[in-house]
Amino acid sequence: MTTHLTPKRERWLLLTLASIQFTSVLDFMIMMPLGPQLTQLFGISASQFGFLVSAYTFSAGLSGFLASTYIDRFGRKRMMLTLYPLFGVAAFACSLAPSFGWLMAARVASGFFGGVLMALSQTIVAEVVPFERRGRAMGVVMTSFSVATVAGVPLALFLVSHFNWHAPFVGIAVLVGIIAEYHTR
Repeated sequence: MTTHLTPKRERWLLLTLASIQFTSVLDFMIMMPLGPQLTQLFGISASQFGFLVSAYTFSAGLSGFLASTYIDRFGRKRMMLTLYPLFGVAAFACSLAPSFGWLMAARVASGFFGGVLMALSQTIVAEVVPFERRGRAMGVVMTSFSVATVAGVPLALFLVSHFNWHAPFVGIAVLVGIIAEYHTR
């Protein structure tokens, strides 16, 4: 089912989906550069840190599997409007983490809620953008992955160096709040 959007609404939708992808990719990518600080702060080994990083991926995989069983009953937009704010809450929980266990639980939640967002974004593009513009639309949305790695990670590390390791997660949570607010309008 293709929904016909005005060009302005289509651009707004693509910008929104790209922003959602940006925040979810940044949340995933920022953990690796924080390794030295987090291992020292929480007194954890390299293998424990590796488990902390992979917790997002494992829970994202689980949520993708679970979502495949019920997503068609709820609709993509409704799922996006539910999972994205929960992802923001999980990012904020990461920023509050006082211990390794808390951070692990928050990373599992981030992966669980954020893991399906990329697939949802691509599916929404495929459903609402006409075939003749779909490639360009996918390119716009997928560019956010590169922007998150090339600009988002250095910006997050800038925040870490000027504040602390909590700052990027607060920033992600704030961005999610702003994006979610404008998307529901």
